[in-house]
Amino acid sequence: MARELAKRSLCDRDQVGCIITDANNKVIGEGYNGPPRGFWHGNASCSSWCQRTVNAMIDPHQGMYADYSDCPALHAEANALMMSDRTLRAGGTIYVTSDVCIGCAKLIANSGLASVVVETESAAEHRNPSKSYEFLVGCGLNVRVNSVDLSRKATQE
Repeated sequence: MARELAKRSLCDRDQVGCIITDANNKVIGEGYNGPPRGFWHGNASCSSWCQRTVNAMIDPHQGMYADYSDCPALHAEANALMMSDRTLRAGGTIYVTSDVCIGCAKLIANSGLASVVVETESAAEHRNPSKSYEFLVGCGLNVRVNSVDLSRKATQE
């Protein structure tokens, strides 16, 4: 479900989807990375409205801030948390299709969730995921990271 949600993202760099389930594994929240409500984007990809992407097209290493201050989009995890009811999240799980950044790790740690499951095609080292996962574990959450080769998986089905 999270991979399908990710397809809604307008991001050229990484389309991320997220699902939150309650303790009984019922879906209670969902999100994908994208600009906030009311932000004009003309339904165009982020290369036309996100300075982070524009900078990366010019020079992949210049202008890329770890805190994402040069990007107006919200992360999938933040969107899913905002769209879910905290009273239903207690003991639940968040499923994400890309590595979690430290900002989202902080939100998740304070969300009432018990577990984080990440299924990613490739490591997003710019997000410093090991720091995020150490933080989450230190806050008492269970963390599972799975690397998935979707192209190989598709041929096996």
